[in-house]
Amino acid sequence: MSLAIEQKPRYRLIPAGSNIIYTLYDAVTINPQNNKFKIKYTADVYVSNKTANIVSSANRVGVFKVTPNGEGYGIFDLSPILQNYVTPEYTGGTVHNTNNTNNSQYNGVDYTENTPHTIHQIDDFSTNRNCVRFVAVRFNIEAADSATGNVTEQYGSDTIADTVLIYNGVLYDTDILNLNSTGNFGFNLDEAGFVMNSNTDKFLTNAPTTQYIRENDYLTLSYFSQYDWDFEVGTAGQQYPSVKYVKIQFYYNGSTTGSLITKTIQASTGGHAGYMNDSNTKLQFAGIGTGNLVGAGETIPTNWDYYTVIAYDQTNNQISDTYSFYKQTEDCKEYETIRLTWLNKFGVWDYYNFTKKSVRTFNTQRKSYTQITGTWNTSRFRPDGHTGGKKYFGSNTKEMIVLNTDYITEDEAIWLEELFISSDVYILEQRSTDNAQEGYMRKYIKPTTIIDKKHTRKTKANDRLIQYTFKIEVDKTKKSQLM
Repeated sequence: MSLAIEQKPRYRLIPAGSNIIYTLYDAVTINPQNNKFKIKYTADVYVSNKTANIVSSANRVGVFKVTPNGEGYGIFDLSPILQNYVTPEYTGGTVHNTNNTNNSQYNGVDYTENTPHTIHQIDDFSTNRNCVRFVAVRFNIEAADSATGNVTEQYGSDTIADTVLIYNGVLYDTDILNLNSTGNFGFNLDEAGFVMNSNTDKFLTNAPTTQYIRENDYLTLSYFSQYDWDFEVGTAGQQYPSVKYVKIQFYYNGSTTGSLITKTIQASTGGHAGYMNDSNTKLQFAGIGTGNLVGAGETIPTNWDYYTVIAYDQTNNQISDTYSFYKQTEDCKEYETIRLTWLNKFGVWDYYNFTKKSVRTFNTQRKSYTQITGTWNTSRFRPDGHTGGKKYFGSNTKEMIVLNTDYITEDEAIWLEELFISSDVYILEQRSTDNAQEGYMRKYIKPTTIIDKKHTRKTKANDRLIQYTFKIEVDKTKKSQLM
């Protein structure tokens, strides 16, 4: 068999929103002396949440074909197809696909259809259910022996590529790609610091490691776990290549205050730290906001200035940078704080509080008609005052909000460009008192869109003080009563 994979993704952990290139070559079939017709390279694509038996009819999502190019090669870019099989994580849920015993929790109550919660409200941890998938591809080449003959596969066995793991992320044109001697290229997440195995590595966010949070704000940090194909989570030699603990320490006046909070990642807390070939466990969310800590029953010190968040592996080695969250109070001029959360380039969530002046504007579209004066369907005509004249039989009102940041750093300014780019943005409300046994819908999340058409990058050199204004439109329409 001479069908060969000449080019493939360099790394097996791949953002779905990037080129996922496979190049095939078969010197025998394309050789003109063999008189083959209707030649096409074929790719059977399989997507699953488990690696076991992934190459099976139950997991096949399509068969795709390309004609050899001028050099006789067949080039596939599977990204446009595979992007359809990963989506953002909006809610909590079941820990993994083997059983549904364990779930993420909110206020100590398991996620169910009747007690749902958003991904932002998790007490401790949540695995993903939608934003990561395993992918395998089986290649062959087909041809006919004459111009009118039937097309058949040219080889009795297929060439199967290594199984890869895709996640609901994108690459920017500025992201540096590594190219090896065989032409395979890809984005090295470990080299970029997003696979946690040292004390300088990051959670899946470009946010600065110093952020600001109010006393009841929700916030999650996301991370890859249980991965050791081409990168390895955790320090070398671990039994399980995963994140095991997230530790939180509060500080006041330069000294620690309160006890160290150790969140252990396990099924009973909504996460998973062993090793499974299950896509749910490969990307996980940690609830580390003050609102999440209260929901988990943790004790927050009465007085605190900031707290730190650090990830650790199975043998208690620090495997992340130190993230610091400083207490943020309401503006002294009593401006309303509006907290936004948005889908970042890794397909998970970032958060930011707009603390300065915000202006709400309501735009209404009305449909009118002229009502007949008087009562015409009664025993007597009566010219009542409420009848007649111009009426509205419907109105739809859209809310627009102009948001303003405080003065920010250059790092924050560059990070907030992802908010401007994001197509998935929400207003996120603070934690409030809820009945633990009831799920709440539409209480904490409001869909919005960024309606600015232009965003200018500001720097200290050019602008000295950096402050941004964003315009958002609340996507839910307010309706009036029908007449």
